[in-house]
This record gives sequence, C-alpha cells and structure tokens, in this order.
Amino acid sequence: MDEKEKEMTPENSADTATEVPADAAAEIPSEAPIESAEELPAEEAPVKKKNLRLRSALLRAGAALLAAVILLAVSKFSVIDLKKGAKESDSVQDEELGTFVKRDVFAIIGFYDEVSDDSAQGEYALVPMGGKFVTVHFSKRYLESAAAVETATYDYINGNSTTLDKYFVVEGTTETLSDEMSTKMYEWFDLNKDWMVEAGVIADTDDAATYLSDVVLEVDTVNSMSETLVLVLTGLAAAMLLYMIVEFVLMGVGFYLGEPKKKKAENTDDGAEAEPKDSGENAEAEEKVPEEGVECINNEEIPENNGGSEETAEEKAEEVQEDK
Repeated sequence: MDEKEKEMTPENSADTATEVPADAAAEIPSEAPIESAEELPAEEAPVKKKNLRLRSALLRAGAALLAAVILLAVSKFSVIDLKKGAKESDSVQDEELGTFVKRDVFAIIGFYDEVSDDSAQGEYALVPMGGKFVTVHFSKRYLESAAAVETATYDYINGNSTTLDKYFVVEGTTETLSDEMSTKMYEWFDLNKDWMVEAGVIADTDDAATYLSDVVLEVDTVNSMSETLVLVLTGLAAAMLLYMIVEFVLMGVGFYLGEPKKKKAENTDDGAEAEPKDSGENAEAEEKVPEEGVECINNEEIPENNGGSEETAEEKAEEVQEDK
C-alpha cells in the first residue's frame, strides 16, 4: 500500500503534532529574564522604608528629650533641691527668700487666720524662731499635729508643763507674707499682746514689728511650687528620658534597619503553609492526570479494537484475492 493510504493512528497523530519546523522553533521567544528594569525600584523601596523608620525613631527621641526639658523647666528644676535636701534652719527669717529649708516645730503661739470650710488651704500659725514670731503656713496633713503642739505650748506658758516635748518636722520654701495675711497677723498680735506680756512671753512694746516677721514658711513647697506637683512633673520627665534612651538603644542595635517583626512573622507563616500545600496539590494533579489519560485511552481503544479489527482483516483478504 501507498504511504497516503496509511491509516491515521494515535501514534502518527502525536508525532505530527509534536513536529515543529526549525525556522518556527527559532522564532519562539525565549523566557524573559527574572530581573527586569521595572523591578529595580521595588528593590530600592525597602532601603527607603528603613530610612523612614530610622528617621521617625530619631524624631520621637528628639520629641521625648524636648518634652523632658520642658517639664523640668516648668518645675523650675526643683528636683535638684529635692535631691540635695532641705537646709536645716532655726531662724527661717534670716534665710534668703526662696530657700528650701527644714524646721522643727515645737511651739505655736496661735493661729491668726480665719478657719475656712476648705481645710485643704491649711492654716497660718505663729511659731517662735530666733526671738521673733514667724508665720508657718501648714498644709492639711499637719493641722492635727499643729493643734497638739499649740495645746502643749499653752500648758507650758500656764505652768501646767515644764517641758515642750512635742514637735514635728516641716519642709518648705521661705517667701514674703502677703499683705492680706500680714494685716491679719498684726491684728491678732494687738488682740493677744496683753496676755503674752503678763505671761512673760514678750516684753511690753508699742512696735509689733519687734516680734513679728514678714517672712512665711510655705510648707510642702519647693521654689514656690507644690512639692507633689514637682514630683509628678519630674516623674513624667524621667519617663520621657527613659523612652529616649530606649529608642537610642534600639537604633544602636540596628532594630530599625531590619524588616518589621510582624511582617516577617506573617511572611514566614504564609510561606511555610503555602509551599507544602502547593507542592501537594501539584503532586496530586500530576498523579491524577496520567491515570485519567490512561483510562480515557483504554476506554477509546478497547471498543475500536473489538469492533474494527475483524472488518479490516476481511477487507484485506478480499483485496489480495482480487489482485491475484
């Protein structure tokens, strides 16, 4: 038989389908390189991202330092005086105004301010110091102790006690007494001068300034500011400085030069889970394809061989006889 009369079989069709001319094969473009010019900016992006993170860290550290300085300035750097401690003084009126001093209160002549409903303001009392009566502005927490010392002082003046054995220690800043409180102090002295002269506490005098001082000791204050407020502001400033130190430590160890930890964790988790799944799915798909292909081929070939093999043999036999 001629080659043209040959029947087309699956093997012949597969061979013809796979045959490609040399010229056509040469024209097939090769795969593009993995690294292209368009991907270069994407490689530079992480570097810029790292620089932005480092710059942000520097800005945060600078802001923390500035905040700490402002807080300390608002507190007038009173933390230095608190660190040094109060200066002990028996004559507060002789100290320079604004000095942070400490004083033992063992005697109180009396309170000259009107008792108000707001006991948080404290009370003003006259305390003997160095031959004069100096005003001490007690805060609320000292009022109970001050009342006990005043009672013990009157017992000593009236002869009911021979010693002044009760006392407590206060710390504060020396300041000038306000005009309002100074007026009240002189009024109290004029009203109580007679019994003090009779008790021998003071000598008879027409000049109250001989025994009264215009200096006041503001208890629980540092540089004319509440000691509690100074401690709060100093604590906030210390927190800002601590934050700044942490930022510099992180910069020193290169924390801001690497990728964020969260992103790394996400990438590693996704990659670890995705790769096995992809590889498994591909493997299953590869295993399934040949089996299905074999089944299809078998299913197609079996009926063709069973039905057409006999017919082709008879036809060939008849053709041979006719040729003879």
